Amino acid sequence: MRKILALVLAFVLVFSLSSPLCFAQDDEKPNYLLLGDSIAQGYGIKNRDEASFGKIVADTNGYNYENLARTATDTSDWLAYLDRDSVIESVRKADIISLSVGSNDYLASSDVILLGAESLIGYTGEIRAREENIYENFCKIIARIYEINPDVTLLVNNVYVAWRFIGKKIFTDATVCVNDVYDRYLAKYPGSFYLVDFASALNDRPDLIADDCVHPNAKGNVELAKVTLAKLKEIGKGENTEPVVLVEGVDYNFYIETYGKALGIFLTILIKTLTGNLFDYYPFPI
Repeated sequence: MRKILALVLAFVLVFSLSSPLCFAQDDEKPNYLLLGDSIAQGYGIKNRDEASFGKIVADTNGYNYENLARTATDTSDWLAYLDRDSVIESVRKADIISLSVGSNDYLASSDVILLGAESLIGYTGEIRAREENIYENFCKIIARIYEINPDVTLLVNNVYVAWRFIGKKIFTDATVCVNDVYDRYLAKYPGSFYLVDFASALNDRPDLIADDCVHPNAKGNVELAKVTLAKLKEIGKGENTEPVVLVEGVDYNFYIETYGKALGIFLTILIKTLTGNLFDYYPFPI
């Protein structure tokens, strides 16, 4: 009888110790990681750690959240970062990655004026040459991510056009080249990543663009969260499409923060007028 009682107690003890572990494993949250540039970082808002589109996605779907995106980084930068131990560790443990990279190869380039001049006079030789460099780097970035983590679910967002007046052609030419990189890669390697259509969410929507006329503002980040959540539900990685905003985003005015209120307001009005973003509906043909 004592032996039977001892066996029963041993069974109960083992079960009581193992059950919480099993529950913890079943209840483990997916790890959601953001890599790339200032779009992924949430640069258009002040409280980007709390209210960027990536954080909204994580809060909505109950993911663990990590954001390693960096302002003004291009494809060459991310090739280098993906060899850093800290980045490798984050990529290795990620279940889902959102990648935003490519546009800064034009917009943050030291010869952006040259690229702009080419676009304005109708010659795009250097712009197209830059596309080939982006494509080569992008191929290496994707290969490196899957080398580190073969099982990760990878999302890549395309690029939107934030300008609607002076400079629109320059911005559009660069955007077309970057988006062409993603399309070319998917044509060659179907299913290698999921394309998230940021362009459809932000094109011709100045009300969603920050005062710097480049980055999404707080409302824009909510819209980016919506299209990301829709894609995650489509591929079976989430159930929710309506964003859960736990902390409201606070819009960031780069010009005021950098140059002070008086000059900052003047520059804001000037830049928004020149780019066609002063009003939701610009009154002149563009």
